[in-house]
Amino acid sequence: MTQEELLQLIKSDTEKGMQAILKQYSALVYKIAWSKLSSVCTAQDIEETVSDIFIEFYKRIEVIDLTKGSLTSFIMLLAQRRSVDAFRKFTRQQYMYSLVENTVAESELTEDTILRNEDRQALFDSILELGEPDSTIIFRKYYFGETYEEIGKRLSMTANAVNKRCLRAIDRLRLMMKGEIIGD
Repeated sequence: MTQEELLQLIKSDTEKGMQAILKQYSALVYKIAWSKLSSVCTAQDIEETVSDIFIEFYKRIEVIDLTKGSLTSFIMLLAQRRSVDAFRKFTRQQYMYSLVENTVAESELTEDTILRNEDRQALFDSILELGEPDSTIIFRKYYFGETYEEIGKRLSMTANAVNKRCLRAIDRLRLMMKGEIIGD
């Protein structure tokens, strides 16, 4: 079935059209979501993200214009964007959970502890502002302890390219944080 026929089927019979879309594109969407999210979420969370991607696709059926690009590229772009959003959401949640677990009772907080936590939060927010793939590289290198080679394999980049992006991202972080990056 051609892409034009798929779009016509969706517009004429939404249920059958979406079944055809799911049959044709679910493996591709799942692979994209898995590649972005497997390190930070459960299989159930990934499946939920895939469902969200197809819901988003359904909501945008009317804006799809095949003269501007293929249906496959539209679905891939949608999957990548939603997966990156989910990655940010889950990494932010994990970071917040770790802060809560590592923080002592509020009555026992010292000024240094409070300042350290604020600095960590500011650094975390700045890393997220770097955008993809730089934020992923920083998280994988310094939070998950992966090597440049491991990161490169996940992101389909060479180790050298990952190294250079990491160094540039750190320079950008320094500027964003105004030279106030504080280590443990």
